[in-house]
Amino acid sequence: MAKKRKTTKKGGGLSGFFSKKKKSSRSRSKKASSSWSFNLKFTLAILITVLLLTGIAVSLFYMDRYIKPNASSKQAYGSLVLAEPGIWVNEDWKQKVQEITGKGPFLLDDRSAKDLAQKLQVLSWMDNIHVKTTPEKILVYADYRRPVALVDLGGGKKYYLDAQMVVMDYIPVTAIPTIEIKGIASPRSIPTPGNRWAAEDAHAGVDLLDILYKMDLHFQQQQQMEKPLLDDIESVDVSNFAARRSNSAPHLFLNVKDGSTRVFWGAAWGQAARYLEQDEKDKLADLYQFFMDNNSLRGKAKYIELRQL
Repeated sequence: MAKKRKTTKKGGGLSGFFSKKKKSSRSRSKKASSSWSFNLKFTLAILITVLLLTGIAVSLFYMDRYIKPNASSKQAYGSLVLAEPGIWVNEDWKQKVQEITGKGPFLLDDRSAKDLAQKLQVLSWMDNIHVKTTPEKILVYADYRRPVALVDLGGGKKYYLDAQMVVMDYIPVTAIPTIEIKGIASPRSIPTPGNRWAAEDAHAGVDLLDILYKMDLHFQQQQQMEKPLLDDIESVDVSNFAARRSNSAPHLFLNVKDGSTRVFWGAAWGQAARYLEQDEKDKLADLYQFFMDNNSLRGKAKYIELRQL
């Protein structure tokens, strides 16, 4: 009888043992390689992150140290200056500007200029205000209203009127004459500063004073007078405007500073022909001829009649 051939189970015996050992060794080697690669990648990621954070921190430090000062150095400051004001704009008027805008210095940019222009709108003696910045200062350009006449309401309430009858805040002026208007029918109707007043009698006084001011300038530029005629005038009286009190009395007359002399001007400007009076140009010629002949209106006559043809 033939012998049965011994068979071994798959995976059994030494070959199975070595096979398992080899397989196990390869598995551990693969796992070790994978772990080392992961650790290397993780370490590199941390290193890169640290380097990035360090770079950001250094950049922020230098930005804070150099960029900020450079930005702030561009913010220049300067003072506010009134450009080409009228000769009547004195230190009291400039002080009024400081009360409204502040003393400065002011930031020299468009936003600051716009803000200052807005604040200056409340000043009744400035119009068409334009503010401009330069590298050193802020310039204020404006039309400066010239005070022509003074209205005294009593109790310390005084106002100026310009040639267009705009009411202006009162601040004492010495560089030019400002003559008081007396005899206004309704002085309490005067509006708040910055607005025009519709009082016809006050308007007649302003028109006459404005003409005399321009005549003074003309003759002084021609060097024909040593001083303005208006320096001798104390007030203009409009109480008989349009003959509301008397048909025979002058509608307007000027009070001279000597306290006794009066200049009988007559009807409001442009109304001479209506009341059969001498033409306004002839009135002016007679008045200034008298003034230049005597170098004064004071103490030279009880009255100076200008109405007669």
